[in-house]
Amino acid sequence: MLIAKVKQTAKRFGMLHTGERIVVAVSGGPDSVCLLSALRALSGEFNISLHIAHLDHMFRGRESAEEALFVTRLATKLQVPITTKKIDVPAFCRERGLSPQEGARMARYDFFNSVAVAIGASRIATGHTADDQAETLIMRLLRGAGVSGLSAIPPVSGNIIRPLLEITRDEVLAYVKENGLAFVMDPSNSKPVYTRNKIRSDLIPVLKRFNPRIVETLAAEAAILREENKAMEDCLIAVTSGMIRQKAASVILMRDAFCALPQAFKRRLFKKVADIVSGAEVGLSLVQIDRALAFMMSAQTGRTLRLPYRLAVEREYETFIVSLHTEAEEFSHILALPGVTPIPELGMDIEVSIEDITGAEPKVQNFLWYAEFDYDKITIPLILRTRIRGDRFCPAGMGGRSKKLQDYLVDGKIPRRKRGTLPLLVAGDHLLWVVGLRTDGRFLPDSKTKKVLAVGVRSSEC
Repeated sequence: MLIAKVKQTAKRFGMLHTGERIVVAVSGGPDSVCLLSALRALSGEFNISLHIAHLDHMFRGRESAEEALFVTRLATKLQVPITTKKIDVPAFCRERGLSPQEGARMARYDFFNSVAVAIGASRIATGHTADDQAETLIMRLLRGAGVSGLSAIPPVSGNIIRPLLEITRDEVLAYVKENGLAFVMDPSNSKPVYTRNKIRSDLIPVLKRFNPRIVETLAAEAAILREENKAMEDCLIAVTSGMIRQKAASVILMRDAFCALPQAFKRRLFKKVADIVSGAEVGLSLVQIDRALAFMMSAQTGRTLRLPYRLAVEREYETFIVSLHTEAEEFSHILALPGVTPIPELGMDIEVSIEDITGAEPKVQNFLWYAEFDYDKITIPLILRTRIRGDRFCPAGMGGRSKKLQDYLVDGKIPRRKRGTLPLLVAGDHLLWVVGLRTDGRFLPDSKTKKVLAVGVRSSEC
C-alpha cells in the first residue's frame, strides 16, 4: 500500500525519470529508512540508481557518530553506494550567527548538492512526510503567513524531491515494522525546546480529538493552497501585463491600473516590485505593505513615503515610482533595558530582557534575529544605531581578532546600498552585534556567565 502511494506521488509530480541517479538523504531515522526502502522497491520499474548521503552534524557527539555508522552498515547490507561526511555544525552556526536548525539545514543541503554534483545525480530525495507538511503549515499559520507561506513544503523544489510527502508518519512506522526495518531515533526530535516538536507533541494530539485525520486534512489543505497560490501568481502576471515599467533602479506602476486591482493582487504585486528594486527578497511585513498601499491610494503628486530597506514610494502624476532613496537614513536609539523599543526607521521592535542563570548551564544562542550576551561583560546604555566611521569588532569564530566593520561587510559581500542601514547593537565603545550577521565573540555567554542579556528583533505590529 505504501509503495503504491509513493509511486502515485512520484508519477503525479514527475519526481522520477528513466535512467536518473538519485541521492537519497538518509539520517537513519524511520522516515529516511522508509524512503530508501520505497525507492529501492521502485528502482527497477523507474530504472533509477540510488546513492545514499549521510551527514554527521556533530551536535550529539558519540550518538551522531553511531548514527553515521548505522547508515554505513545499512548501505553495505543493501549494496547501495554511500557518501558520508562530518561537519562541525555547532561551530558553523556560531561563526555565522545561525540557529542550530537553520545552520544544520544549510550545511545539510550544501552537502547533498555537493554529493549530487560529484556523482552526476539529477535529483536529491528527502524523507519529508505528510506530518512534516502539517506541522509546517501550523507553524506558518501561527506566525501569520499568507497563502504563499501556507503552501508549506512543495513536493518538488528545484532538484529536491519528496516522495513521502503524502505518507503519514503512522504509515511510515507501520511500514518499517511490517518489513522488519531497523532505524535509529534522534532524541532532539522529542525535545520540547523547538516549536515544531511542541506542535508535534502538544498541539497535534489535541487537534486529533476533533479530527482523527487532522494530519491528512492539513496536508491536503497545504496542497490546495499551493495550487491556489500558483493560480493567483499566473493571474497576476496576466492582469498586470503592461502595468509595470522598469527604469534604471526604479519600477514604475501605472496608477489607474494599479488602483483598480483587487487588494490581494495589490499586495502581491507591491511585494514583487519591492524585491525587484532591492535586488533581493526583503521580507516586508503585511503591515508595511498595507501602509504603502494606503499611501498609494491617497497620495498627492510629489509626495514620497519611505519604507524599511531604503525603499521609497512616490506618486508622480499618473504613476507610482518605487525606488531606493539615495541616502541611508541614520538613526540612534537608546534601548529600554528591559523592555521593547520601536525602531521606526526599520519598521522593527527591539526586545531586551535579562535572565539570571546562576548555577545553570548557559544556553548560548546566536541567531539571525536573536542573540544572547553576558550581561556582566557589557556597559549600558545599550544603543541601536547605524554605522559610523571607525567601527570595529571581533567577529565570533575568528579567534578574538579585531576587524574593521567596513572590511567585514566587504568580505561578506554585503551590497553597498544595504551597509548604511544595517542596525548595530552597541554598548559603550563596543560593537556587540551586526544584527542579522555576526556577534562580537568577546561578549557571548560562557561557563562563568551569571546573567544573560537577551536581544530579539521582530517586525513592528503597527
